[in-house]
Amino acid sequence: MAKILSCSIGQVSKYESGDKQLGTNECKALDAAWNTGGVFKIWLGYAKLGIDANAPSRLLRYQRKAIEHCIYSANVVPLPLQTEDYTRSLLEAGYSAGLITDLEKTLALRMELQDAILDGQPDIWIVIDQIALRQMASPQVMAAQRAWLVEMGKLLHISVRILPLSAAPHTGVDGSYWSFVLPGRRMAAYSGNALGVGRVIDDQAEAIGVMSRFQRLAARAWNEDQSRELLERMGESYDGMAQE
Repeated sequence: MAKILSCSIGQVSKYESGDKQLGTNECKALDAAWNTGGVFKIWLGYAKLGIDANAPSRLLRYQRKAIEHCIYSANVVPLPLQTEDYTRSLLEAGYSAGLITDLEKTLALRMELQDAILDGQPDIWIVIDQIALRQMASPQVMAAQRAWLVEMGKLLHISVRILPLSAAPHTGVDGSYWSFVLPGRRMAAYSGNALGVGRVIDDQAEAIGVMSRFQRLAARAWNEDQSRELLERMGESYDGMAQE
């Protein structure tokens, strides 16, 4: 098996345990070696349509271990750059809706994950849709959040850019996504959707496609200086923001 897939025996064990998923290239290799008529490729297609029980744990691992993050956020400020008060405001909405049972515990876990993501100063490239800067908390919390985005964007390993409302329609209108570069330069990605349903992408061809999609979207965003200027001059209300 290792010879067919051009990988180590350890990697085969990860495939067997579900820690790593077969991708398009691996399925093609197995189909060719065993003359299956494309069965593995067909199974891969069905697997992508189903629910992956290991996805949440893999996502957490990728978030913690990635050496580079490329994040497009369509609706909210992304987790790595959220202030604690902003995160609390978002979680309070979930708590009020009955989606969260322990607000303080969930907040602590979210902040611990943020610390883990930022640990080691990985390169972080963030594009935030301008609509995501709308009022999500009190004026004071939003002012502090914008100021934090400005400060974090000044760090050499972090880039913060705003995608203007005028850029729509674009390839990000259907939701946020997160691209990871892992140790060894392996790629992965996560596509988040509503109702807690998201997809972790391990297939290298697909993951590279997500990165390419991010780069095309970033090309339409304001540059770092323009984005910083917008954040610094924004008013407190969404109406004021929309007129920029």
